[in-house]
Order: sequence, then structure tokens, then C-alpha cells
Amino acid sequence: MTTATPSTRRRAAFLRRHGTALACLTALATGAAAHAQEGEGGGDSPYRFGLLVDAGAPHGIGLSAVLKPVPWLRLQAGPTTNTLSLGLRGGLSILPLQTFIAPSINAEAGYYFGSDYNDVVDWLGAKPSRATSAIQDISYNYVAGSVGLEIGAASRFNFFLHLGLSYVRLGVKDATALIEDATDESDITARNLTVRATIPSVKVGFLFYFF
Repeated sequence: MTTATPSTRRRAAFLRRHGTALACLTALATGAAAHAQEGEGGGDSPYRFGLLVDAGAPHGIGLSAVLKPVPWLRLQAGPTTNTLSLGLRGGLSILPLQTFIAPSINAEAGYYFGSDYNDVVDWLGAKPSRATSAIQDISYNYVAGSVGLEIGAASRFNFFLHLGLSYVRLGVKDATALIEDATDESDITARNLTVRATIPSVKVGFLFYFF
């Protein structure tokens, strides 16, 4: 049997009083060292897969899956809706700076399937006319380019605002009724009508990276 010396008793008392604090400091130091080693081992963002939700004009609301293969490139694709029809889109964003607030350069292409746009006439309070039959099956595709501001670009949660231009190509399968109504002539026949326009676009949204 050994007898505790005064110095041994002092060390034991010190450990009892401060053992918890020392354990916490050791854990923090170990975690900080591990985090530093991860940062030195690879500069890539750990977040690669996520979900994006956005809304804007003129292309409506979208939900997209997100893939970030490298820190400066983000790819996304998914369904969209403008409340009258459904569509599909795909796009990419270039993030030149890996900072909490960063600019972005964005490109997107999409397609809306044919749908009945007579609800727009009713919503505007216009009177029905012969032309309403010509807007029962309208589809359109678009290409958009924009510059944006990303908040949380290098984080798990990202909010963004994009401003730019959209080139829209709208198609009407049977424009006869539309032209007859505009010209007040009843003996006109027409092919499919295509309308092209470049219009401003705006979009706000957020995305969350799962891993």
C-alpha cells in the first residue's frame, strides 16, 4: 500500500476541480487542428449536392436539383411553372469568388409545354373574342443570361438575386382566329405563328446543400 504524498494530493485535487475544463479545451484544440488539416488538404467546398427554389418574372417558379462539381461552377435542372403550364429548365452559374458575398454569372434555358392561356384574358377582364381559340395551345422556350449577387455563396445555405435578359420564342399552333380577329376578315388562313422577343428578367431564390 502506497501513501499519497502532499504533491500527489495537490495534483489530484487540481484534476478534480479543473478536469472538465481541461477536457473541453483538449476537445476544442483537437477539433480545430482537424479542421485546419481539412482546409490544407483540399480547398474544395464540402457541399456539392442541394436543392434550389426560386421565383421571378417572366418565367415563374422553379424547383431544381443542384450539383456543384467544383467550387466555382454550379449546375441545376428541374421543373418550372408559370401557374398556367408546366415546363423544364436547366442552367449553370459561375462563381468567380469563394466569399460569403460574391457575384455570379448565370445562363439558363427552358421550355414550357402547350397550355390554355385564356385564363390570362379572363384575369385581365377582357371580353372573349374569336381570337381566344388561338391561345388555347401556346408553348414557348427561352434562353436567359444574368448577373447576380450571391449571399452565402461558399456556405451550406445560399440566397441570391439575378438580373438579366431573356430571349423568348413563343409559338401558336393555329393563328387563323387570332389574325381574323385583328384584321376583321373571315376568309384568312394562316400557318403556325411564332413570336420572338427579348425582355428583362429578374429572379430571387435560395438553395440548400444537403452534402
